[in-house]
Formats: sequence, structure tokens, C-alpha cells
Amino acid sequence: MSFFVKRSSCNKFMSMISETGLPRVIEQLKEDGIDFARIPELIWPEGAVSASQDHMYGPWKFRFMSDVLREKKERQEDNLLRKRQSGPPEIRALYVWVFWCPGLFGFAYRGWWTYLIGRGISYGRYLSRDKDLVDRIMELFPSEHSLFGKGDFDEWMQWFVKHHQRGKWCGKPQGKAPVWAEIEGDHIREILCRAEWPK
Repeated sequence: MSFFVKRSSCNKFMSMISETGLPRVIEQLKEDGIDFARIPELIWPEGAVSASQDHMYGPWKFRFMSDVLREKKERQEDNLLRKRQSGPPEIRALYVWVFWCPGLFGFAYRGWWTYLIGRGISYGRYLSRDKDLVDRIMELFPSEHSLFGKGDFDEWMQWFVKHHQRGKWCGKPQGKAPVWAEIEGDHIREILCRAEWPK
């Protein structure tokens, strides 16, 4: 079991335990087999922002602000390189795919899902976190009764399947509708407008 501590969270955790409760917590941990004498003391070096151990009695490994800044700079350079290599944005046809997933083992991933699918694009597992894309999709395919606000994405998905049904997935109706989008590499910059299925 590994342990990870953020420097800013150390005091917060200890302050959640009252002064009278702390000795009881320590006593309980000792009864559970924790040997406090073997745990290396956590002494923060200058500039450290987090500490981790591979196991409770292992040495502390520190992450410094310089590491965070270096990694951030590397991510920025990678993003710039990806953008340069992806070429100029292009307009491509995608389709909005809404379906019901029965879930793995009956519970994992169970529920309504929305994906944007196209050549080289399969974007959707966390589409609901991208508020701009979700709002744009709901704007392009408004419900007839205007019952749904922008926060009612689950209800909108059920409405979408009823009004744009094309076949079934896992024995349940699924909805599909085409859109035009501006794509940069494998990144969807913007959904432009609705499209029509080829005749």
C-alpha cells in the first residue's frame, strides 16, 4: 500500500481530530498493529509540495515545486508540438450517438451515454464534463416541449433517443444524428451546425 501526502493538507487532517480524540486514534492504530517507532518522521525539505511512500515504513520521497513546473512546461511543449503537427483545423462530419449502457456486471458504467463519433474521433466517455460541447449539442437538438434546462443532460439524452432513433444497441433503442464540427487533429474545437444523413 502506498501513501501520498500534500503539504497543504497535513495540518487540515490533524485539525479534524480533536485534542482529546488524537490519543484514542493513535491507541487504536497501535492495537491494529501499526508500529509508530518504525514510521520515518516526515520532515519537509525546502520547496517540497508533496511526499509519498511505497509502504508505511518506507522512506519518504518528495516532489518539489521545480518538478511541478518542469512537468507543466513539458506538457505545454507537448501540446504545442501536437497542435503544430495536427495542421490547420478542418470541417468534418461527426454524429451524436446517444445510447443506454446496461453496465458491466449490472452496475459499472450503467446509464445514458453520449459520444461524438467520426473518422479518427471517438469522444464521449467524459463528454458530460465538457459543458460547452454539451450546451451546443442541446442547443442544436432542442426538445420540442422546452422542458429541459442546460443542466438536465440525462433527461435530454432520453428525449434525443426517442426523437432521433436509429437502430438498437444492447437491445435498447439508440439515437444518432449528424453534425458538422471543426476538428484540430483529434480534438473537437467546436460543433458548427446540424447535418443531414447521406441519401
